This record gives sequence, C-alpha cells and structure tokens, in this order.
Amino acid sequence: MKINYLSDSVRILIFAAAVIITCIMVALGFQAADTAKALSNNAISQMADLNNDINDSEIKMYDDMEVYGSDVVNFIKKHLGDYTETETAPIYVNVITSLSENTYRNNSCHTQIRDFTNNRYIKPTAKFVGHLVVNSNKVIVGITFTQL
Repeated sequence: MKINYLSDSVRILIFAAAVIITCIMVALGFQAADTAKALSNNAISQMADLNNDINDSEIKMYDDMEVYGSDVVNFIKKHLGDYTETETAPIYVNVITSLSENTYRNNSCHTQIRDFTNNRYIKPTAKFVGHLVVNSNKVIVGITFTQL
C-alpha cells in the first residue's frame, strides 16, 4: 500500500505553479509567433522590392547616362514596339532634340524617328542624356532623353 505524503496545500501549490508555467510558455509562444510573422512580412517586402529593382534595372541603367541617338531609337523600339497605335505602353519616352520635343507612348512613330525629313527624327550619332520619371510610389512612368 502506498502512502501519499503530500498534503492538499502542497498539491494546490504544485498545481498553481504548473498553471503559471504553462501560461508563461503559451505567452512566449505567441510572442515568438508575432515576431516570426513580422520578420516574414519584412522579408517578403524586401524580396518584392528586389524583384522590382531587377525588373526595372534595364530601364534604370539609362538614368543620368549619356547615350547615342541610335540607343534612344533602340530603346523606343524595344519598350514601345509591342504596342499598337490604339494601345498605350506602361511607360512613355520623351525625346528632346535641338529641333523639337516629342513624347512616344506606342509604336506609331517608328518610321518617323528614322526619317530625317520628319521633325520627329532622332539623329543616330547625336548624344543624349536620360532621366527617369518616377511617380510618388517609386514606379517608373517614363524616361526623358535630352540632346546634349
């Protein structure tokens, strides 16, 4: 026959200590879960920013860069060439030459920028400097090429 030497008051104290320790462990678990959630949200946000930077890197390289007119024409063909006259590209290209200033939003003027009798003509050997146009959300909406 077993004899239990613990009194009721000791049993109550042990039970209370077990409940308190359990509550502390649960609180620490919730705190760790909140920290992990904040960390994962921060990591996802940084990865999205990095993805946007990688996607825009091809356009960002023209910011404050000197290029020739042939590079400007190639840029227009590459980034606006897939859009018909009725469509609008997600970015625009503004070209400021010594004779005129023109904004391109689709491929409707590709033949004109190569025709030297047209006022939209971009001289292939002329030097231009590019400047990005960014909105308040840090999204590239356009690029301006100014002839030097």
